[in-house]
Amino acid sequence: MENKIITTSFLKAISAAFLAYNKFGARSNKKLLPIHKWFAEIIESKLTKDYSVRSLGKGGEVDLNGKYYPKTLDITILKGKKIITTISFKFVTSNYKQNSNNYFENLLGETANIRRTGIGFAHFLVLRARTPYYDKNKGNLRGKEKKLEILHESDLLKYIKLFKDLDFPHKPEVLGIAIIDFDRRGNAYLKNLDELKLSNKTKNILQNQLSLAEFIKKVVALCKFKS
Repeated sequence: MENKIITTSFLKAISAAFLAYNKFGARSNKKLLPIHKWFAEIIESKLTKDYSVRSLGKGGEVDLNGKYYPKTLDITILKGKKIITTISFKFVTSNYKQNSNNYFENLLGETANIRRTGIGFAHFLVLRARTPYYDKNKGNLRGKEKKLEILHESDLLKYIKLFKDLDFPHKPEVLGIAIIDFDRRGNAYLKNLDELKLSNKTKNILQNQLSLAEFIKKVVALCKFKS
């Protein structure tokens, strides 16, 4: 029951983020506020009063001098004034296949930059089962939609391999993935993975080891471990 409540509230936050994205555009951080705040509140609710969690909409973002470059953190868990763990969040709204390698390479760099400081690092990725592909911006928010890209096994394999990798500094200590779609009203829902061309092994990993509920549980455990 608790996992169902968490999933429902998560999808509401994603829907609100998507609405803000459509209203204000991809460059506005208003699209991040609902979902960053949601993660901050749900994690804080599962920790003791010794901890606090900050994000957009909840105390503001925190800047960190990373190992290699400064970084503004998405969601920051602190114990007292000490940064214990951070959650990086990515919601891909369009043109995923065109940019998928860049997203992945950026994640590896971000992970190493933060983990090398001794701070715990978790990453949650939201992908659309059907992602619109837009041509180059021609003065409006996104340009013209040319096609829908369907998520395939090959689009997920790099993340599955990373999840299975040894614990190197470039690997998030906690990784989660949600595959969603939207109804005609713009409400998010979890995609039935049986409708996608995924192997049983990949479906099992997504539904269990990389699920939202498992992600939250592991982040809480990581925070306690890093304290």
